[in-house]
Amino acid sequence: MKGRGGKGEALRGLVGLNIRRLRAGSGLSQEELAERAEISAPYMGALERGEKWPGPDTLASIAGGLGVEPHDLMRPEGAASREARQIIGKLVADISALANSSLGLISAAAGKGGEPE
Repeated sequence: MKGRGGKGEALRGLVGLNIRRLRAGSGLSQEELAERAEISAPYMGALERGEKWPGPDTLASIAGGLGVEPHDLMRPEGAASREARQIIGKLVADISALANSSLGLISAAAGKGGEPE
């Protein structure tokens, strides 16, 4: 049987880091996320520090509490990439709406003659 180090330790650390980052980004305390995931706050702390490894049901509960997919907790880019895509999508929509509004104002001004007096 292999020791506790190596890739397993790195994966526990990655999962813990992703949980912490996503939790903080959601404005949740460890206690609030633990309650949502139906686990104890000390266990949540141990997970975030990479000291414990959650079982599949617990991983799914934590992901659900964070509003992400369980696999997002195990990828280096994890939900951060999805969050970035969502933010970029919103920015593009906002810029598009602003551009359309500006074009509407320009068209309206041009339709009224738009000539200096």
